[in-house]
Parts: sequence; structure tokens; C-alpha cells
Amino acid sequence: MACHLRETPGSYGREYKAATGDVVILFAEHYDARPQGLPSDYWSNDSDSSFQFAANPIKGERLPCLDATYGKKKIIRHPNAEMSIRFTVQSGRRTLKMLFSVGGTPYDFGKLVEDCGDGNTNVLCGMTADYPVAAITIEGKP
Repeated sequence: MACHLRETPGSYGREYKAATGDVVILFAEHYDARPQGLPSDYWSNDSDSSFQFAANPIKGERLPCLDATYGKKKIIRHPNAEMSIRFTVQSGRRTLKMLFSVGGTPYDFGKLVEDCGDGNTNVLCGMTADYPVAAITIEGKP
């Protein structure tokens, strides 16, 4: 199965096109941008140039989606958290808004990912612990 969402050029990961009727499955992966070599309980606002920064996925950890709306339809309603979002693309331009529980340190962030099946994925956009909202516009075309 191939990915359904195709990024609109120049939209910086915020606008996509898909065929009307396609079923899309999304999830968010948890990433840790803590400088390499620091213990997991360390965090500081001080910059230290001796550390190497890297965005490392926390293996197998998905972020819970607390709320999701596609167009005017609620897909996930708080407090019922889900680990993935599944919806059918409608015709026209509609916004998909999602709220995730990203984490509690400045190093926590997440990436919104499309599950394309057969182990393939399509990274759509990112979010931080400070702003755990992802919003993308999807244009459904026949």
C-alpha cells in the first residue's frame, strides 16, 4: 500500500493532497533531542557546545492523541486518548487538528507520521512539548 498524503510544494509540511475516499492512518512518534551523553533525567536551559545534539526516536514509543478534529467532525474526543488516528479523506479543503501528549522536558518532541502499510511511513510535520498541536490541511480530490 502506498502513502496517500502528498505534500503541496512550498507548504512546509502543512498542506497535503489526497484522493477523496482514501483511508488515512496517522500516528505520532516520540523523539528525544537531549544532547548525547547526558543522563535521561538531565535537562537544563544552559547551552553547552561540548555536547552533540541528535534527534533520536525513542524506540517503539508512540504519543497519545488527546483530541483530533477533521473538518468539523471530532475523530478523537478528550479524555479518550488514542495511539493512532484513522479517517476517510473528504472532498475539498479541510483542516485536521490534533493535540498530543508530547512530554515534559525541553528535549521532548514528536513527529506526525502517516502509516503507509508494509512498514513504510511518511513524516508529515513535527511538534514540541511547548506546542503539542499538529494542524495540516488536506485537499481531497476525485
